[in-house]
Amino acid sequence: MNLGKQLLCASVCVTALAWSCAANAQDSARDIQIEEVVVTAQKRSENLQNVPMSVTAISAAEVESRHIYDPAQLQFIAPSLQLKSFNAAVGATNFSVRGVGTLSFANSIDASVTTVIDGVVMGRPEMGVMNFLDLQQIEVLNGPQGMLFGKNASAGLVNITTKRPVLGVYEGLARAEAAQINSPESPIQYLTQGVLNLPLGEDAAIRLSASFTHTPALLKNLVNAPGSKWDQDQYNLKAKFYWAPNEKLNVFVAGDFAKSEGIGAGSAADRRVLPTSFFAPENTQLGIVPSPENAFSSYGAKTNVLFKVGGAQANVDYQFDNGFILTNILAYRFFKAQNTFDSDKHRINILDLNSQRAKNTQVTNELRLTSPTGGRFEYQVGLYYYQGDIDMRAMAAGNNGLPAPAPPATSRVGIVSDGALASTSYAVFGQGTVNFTDDLRLVLGARYTRDELSVSTVNSLLGGALAPFGAVGVRNQALDQENISWRFSGQYDVTDDIMTYVTAARGYKGPGFNLSIDVNAPQIAPEYPMLYEAGIKSTLFDRRLILNLSAYWESFEDFQAQAFDVPSNGYVLLNAGELISRGAELQATAIPIENLTLNLGVSYVDAYFKTFMADRCYADQPGCRVNGTVDSSGNRLPNAPKWTTTLSAAYKRDLTGEIEGFAQGSLYHRSGINFNSNGDPRTVQAAYTVFDGSVGFGDIGGRWKASLFCRNCFDERYVTFINASSQSRRDYYHMFGLNSFRTIGLSLEGRF
Repeated sequence: MNLGKQLLCASVCVTALAWSCAANAQDSARDIQIEEVVVTAQKRSENLQNVPMSVTAISAAEVESRHIYDPAQLQFIAPSLQLKSFNAAVGATNFSVRGVGTLSFANSIDASVTTVIDGVVMGRPEMGVMNFLDLQQIEVLNGPQGMLFGKNASAGLVNITTKRPVLGVYEGLARAEAAQINSPESPIQYLTQGVLNLPLGEDAAIRLSASFTHTPALLKNLVNAPGSKWDQDQYNLKAKFYWAPNEKLNVFVAGDFAKSEGIGAGSAADRRVLPTSFFAPENTQLGIVPSPENAFSSYGAKTNVLFKVGGAQANVDYQFDNGFILTNILAYRFFKAQNTFDSDKHRINILDLNSQRAKNTQVTNELRLTSPTGGRFEYQVGLYYYQGDIDMRAMAAGNNGLPAPAPPATSRVGIVSDGALASTSYAVFGQGTVNFTDDLRLVLGARYTRDELSVSTVNSLLGGALAPFGAVGVRNQALDQENISWRFSGQYDVTDDIMTYVTAARGYKGPGFNLSIDVNAPQIAPEYPMLYEAGIKSTLFDRRLILNLSAYWESFEDFQAQAFDVPSNGYVLLNAGELISRGAELQATAIPIENLTLNLGVSYVDAYFKTFMADRCYADQPGCRVNGTVDSSGNRLPNAPKWTTTLSAAYKRDLTGEIEGFAQGSLYHRSGINFNSNGDPRTVQAAYTVFDGSVGFGDIGGRWKASLFCRNCFDERYVTFINASSQSRRDYYHMFGLNSFRTIGLSLEGRF
């Protein structure tokens, strides 16, 4: 959809929302105003309409009604958010915001878009959640957010809040869903969730929650590969304790554990295979026809993923007599993984073994003092500490498509890499708001950060390999980095219902190392984003229409990306150069008539590399240098759609006085993207539009409900990743996601 059509569509939608709200402003005596949305985007509880930044707030009710439980599906609600195809680790949800994310397979660098759960910053993407459970709210914060939120977040932040225990209330929830996916063999996906809240006297309560999710294999593997698990089973447990002995003190303690085993949506299928390829004979034998809709694969070696994630935290808040609040958040997180892949993704043994065993741990503590609101000057200051450790063993081996070597060698090429990365970060930060008048405010904030990192790697040949694979040797390196990041915002209330703002922010993403099989891989310098943003937030027609608009320009200096390194002759993480992201966002919510809620979100992103001198060439690329690199300056960022639009409508109606019916429909449109930075024409996903819907009925008091739902109702087939094969670079494979196929399901829920 071109620019004119997109602008016309957005204008028509907004005009329709405004007209319907105005036309029906007096059609009912009942109060049908949009409820105030409270967010913590500035680490205070504030009305979303008073926050001088672009924020998308997603309620738990919206997530549940859309039947979204996987973090990867959040992009269908928040148009500025996308799931990056380059996952830092299996099990991680690696987001991008405004087209910018972590462009690397490495799990040794920080995410550009950070996840925060109940106030705890996840230092690595894999530290976060697998499935949503007992949510309160999700906030997507656009632009650099590390100034207040503790660790990097150079492009944006996903702030997840779960429900705390409720004092004096016995309550519970049980939910079950089953859905059929229109992929090979029409497999069944199902999940169960349970929540129980128990009071402990008058001033304490506990809250227990658990879930189990089974995701079938989206692709069908036609080869028997012993030890493989193509579906995916996920378990999630959480226990929370809340104690409020008086009005001044409250204590929140939580522990959680999650486990996942299996591939699920993580396997790939051939998209393009040349007749001269290694893989052509076995595809012919198995009847696999490579194409954009191919959902059959032929992995020949063990492929499985097992990971565990969990931790504990203690949040303590104390309010002094003068209204100041002292907050301390102490947390421990861990992630363990044992992953084995058939790297060549075929029965032929080119590189059948790619194994990783990893353990990541982090300890964080944040101490913050927050002033009361309502004065001429409001502020908060704090200290932050982070200690993270990664221990990893990686192995890769294969026969390059040749017969197995004679004993004692077990493979023709092979390497084992043992590595450890330690990261320590200290920070002091503060932000203040000067209320010059009731209508004019100035926000100033700054953060000083010191990062200390060290890495050690030992690489050696594996299994008597006849030829080296990768670089062998020892590496021991360390580095320190200091930085000052800052944020400035000015906001002015044009009327009681319209606020305008301008923001400038200098962000920071810390340095890193290539914790890989290549001991010659370079160090990674910090990444520095610079943001300029202006916006308007309005609440119109007696709170029946909320209309927010923002425009921004961001630059990223020394952007960290996957690229080809000439000295080490490898495809590694480097500082690619500078990139630009500029665009605009529109968010609208309306209640034109009683019980009907409409939501519109539009994101326009123009994100491109200003300089990227040493990108890796695709096969037969014109202008490719002798060393295999190409200048990708000017190319659009990978997986960064120019236009993303979400439009949803939800309606409910009293049917009998005790039972109400409800219906919901949503459209999601994304313009075409390229999954590679070098502009490879074979890695393009065309624009697509998907429709989701649900209909059901339930008790008007919310005690039970049943619904029938569909995702991607018209089976618009699209892929989540396309890439050239590492073993045969003129061949290509692709991957599908949960929403790539039509899914029809039934959901049952009971509350007490």
